[in-house]
Amino acid sequence: MNDQNSLDTLALQAWADTSSDGVIVVDLAGQIDLMNVSAQEFLLLDRVPETTDELLASMESPIPGLASMFSHDTSAETARWGSLRVPKYPARLLTWNRVPLYSLGDSIGVLLVIKAPPNTSPIDRVNQSFLSVISHDLRTPLSAILGFAELLRNNKGTLSSDEQTEFLDHIIKNANELNQYTQIALDIMYLEANLQQFEIEPMVLSQFVGHWMSDARHRFPGGRLVYHNGVTEEPMTSISPSALHRILHILVEFAMAESAEPDAVELSLFYSESAAHILIKHNAPNLQIADAASLFEILTSRDLRYEGRPYLHRMQLYVANLLAERQNGTLTLQAKGDDRYQLELMLPCAEPA
Repeated sequence: MNDQNSLDTLALQAWADTSSDGVIVVDLAGQIDLMNVSAQEFLLLDRVPETTDELLASMESPIPGLASMFSHDTSAETARWGSLRVPKYPARLLTWNRVPLYSLGDSIGVLLVIKAPPNTSPIDRVNQSFLSVISHDLRTPLSAILGFAELLRNNKGTLSSDEQTEFLDHIIKNANELNQYTQIALDIMYLEANLQQFEIEPMVLSQFVGHWMSDARHRFPGGRLVYHNGVTEEPMTSISPSALHRILHILVEFAMAESAEPDAVELSLFYSESAAHILIKHNAPNLQIADAASLFEILTSRDLRYEGRPYLHRMQLYVANLLAERQNGTLTLQAKGDDRYQLELMLPCAEPA
């Protein structure tokens, strides 16, 4: 950056020197102006590279998601969130947040903050998360199911048809919620414990997404889901169909839940030099910065009052992120301004067929 003597730069340097988080500042040309000791430790670097290209080229073992984190594009976003797993420490999930830096109203680069999880073992974190879900999130819908079932049994013959229908609706609603919470908890346990295996097979991604869309239009009625496919090349990618199906379902369900009718959710597909990109653009007027950052973090103890309970569709995004990692892919969330967000699933692909 040009003005290294500014108060903002000095404050940034002082914060980086004392922070336990990894702090990196990159200018618009990809020059690394600042990288603190924590960032070097997280990325297993013995020195500070001069540019992001040099950093990526010098990595002995590629870190999935690193290219997305250091993407030079800063003009079209206000913030971006994602996660990393360093090969040397595969069980350690690092979460990152990237925001543009401005000087006198002009974009001059980006600030990246990398956070490490609490200093507990991966199994301990998963067990704590699982117990947190079991202790509250599973009991709440289960209590509702038992309560309305008892009302039906104890008042048999005295309830009107409308009352019976209302009670049954409550039972079905809470049973579906219970099923979702159970699936999320099991997914996290299996994926974090590295137990779940997927059968990988080569596929033409655009064909898979096209078939998935045919089914999704029935699962997500109302015409809100729009597919833009301007792909002319057909590269192959190796991925688990079941995992990709689940990822797409979670991402679209997240986008639908965050936006409101009749806002459209736009799904598109394009290819870069060596990767396939699935983009899902949507509105999210109630998604706050703190909420966005927590989507890529392991579940932790939280406020267990009713109003403090997490949204199911947001919890599932953490599962989608774990599934993407298992496909050697990356999942990021970008803020586009005016309550507009974009989910991006990036998957490695071979040369065009």
